[in-house]
Amino acid sequence: SGWNEQPLQVVYRHKAAGFRFEDVRSLEQGELGAYIAGFAKRDKAEGFDFSSGELMRVSVLRTGEESYRFVWSFHHILMDGWCLFLIVGEAFNTYFAILEDRKPELVPVTPYS
Repeated sequence: SGWNEQPLQVVYRHKAAGFRFEDVRSLEQGELGAYIAGFAKRDKAEGFDFSSGELMRVSVLRTGEESYRFVWSFHHILMDGWCLFLIVGEAFNTYFAILEDRKPELVPVTPYS
């Protein structure tokens, strides 16, 4: 549906992504793999609701003293294969810059409008 029988596109100025954190260090090694697989399956089954929910979720599972599992879920309408490559590259470059205690080098963005 749309406005006055015409398609309508809504672009949010600010739309927060969902964020979840779980500390699963107490799980035994044998349980951990099954838990992570189940978590990913539940996250995928949750899907996304255009009208009320976020269209992207980031989940961090702490699996050890210095190890984490990062689950990044998004609706395919947000990113295609071409831009996913760019965004994942930017995310990892930012992460490694922070680890090296330096400022991330980000390219200027073009407003959607």
